[in-house]
Amino acid sequence: MHRSSYVRMEYLLNHYKPLWQGCSDGLIHVLDIGSYDQNGTYKDLLREENIVYTGLDMSKGPNVDIVPKDIYSWDEIADESFDLVISGQVFEHIEYPWLTVKEIERIMKPSGVFIMIAPNAGIEHKAPLDCYRYFSQGLEALAKWAGLKVLHAGVAGVPSMEGTDDWVSEWNDATLAAQKLPASKTELDEPFRYERRRMLDGSVSDTYKDWHVAVCENKKKFHNDKQYILFGAGIFGGEILDVIGADNVYCFADNSVDKQGKEMYGKRVISYEAFKQISKDYNCLVTAPRRASLEIKQQLQRDDICCGTLFP
Repeated sequence: MHRSSYVRMEYLLNHYKPLWQGCSDGLIHVLDIGSYDQNGTYKDLLREENIVYTGLDMSKGPNVDIVPKDIYSWDEIADESFDLVISGQVFEHIEYPWLTVKEIERIMKPSGVFIMIAPNAGIEHKAPLDCYRYFSQGLEALAKWAGLKVLHAGVAGVPSMEGTDDWVSEWNDATLAAQKLPASKTELDEPFRYERRRMLDGSVSDTYKDWHVAVCENKKKFHNDKQYILFGAGIFGGEILDVIGADNVYCFADNSVDKQGKEMYGKRVISYEAFKQISKDYNCLVTAPRRASLEIKQQLQRDDICCGTLFP
């Protein structure tokens, strides 16, 4: 088990503890799908006295209590048996994962919680199959198809951009939390505000999970109705343009000579020198990756230009 999966599962278990503890008034029954202990398990995260842990896998071995005869029909488990079902590094190997999620829905108690981690990236690793890499909407679709309420779905989520290097891996863990109906009335915040992804070149890309949050926080700083100039005409700039709305954006500014004078996402791109001439007439929001944002912010500060940035 890679480190990033372990720390994410630990965090999600703690975050959703009010829900999976709340669906039982006595012993809490937990099923771990893919529990075979090759290089670590989640069992150490579930050592409380009132927790009854059961491991399920397709092969007999350490930390395995149940080996179902049929991978998609677990006759060995009665309906509504578990308060919490967890799984990590398994669903990429399942040929028909929607059938597995439906079986999970069957064996969970009403208001039971399902937490899953699977790779979004990484090399092929057949065991014996390697079928999928998951994105947020794919995870949501699996849960909805089985009739579960989606609590969270994301990729490479982290609670903070600082101190989370252990959370970063080449697998870019995709995470899902879902609840069997009737869902609890307890409302919990989104567990991960940020995403830290390992890119193909080995670098780490830090982004907000929800760009609307970042934009709303920056809007509060300006206290006016001026249009925006977005500094950074790349992918981030295009995403923020969609959030703010094209009518609220005058143009892009960018340090790249290759972009200057062109049109990106329906808006023209001006140079830094041209931007300085009109900066006082507009709100400036830096829309670049985190490292580049810090450099652009320093550039603007040297010329006493006020700006908002998406990253703290």
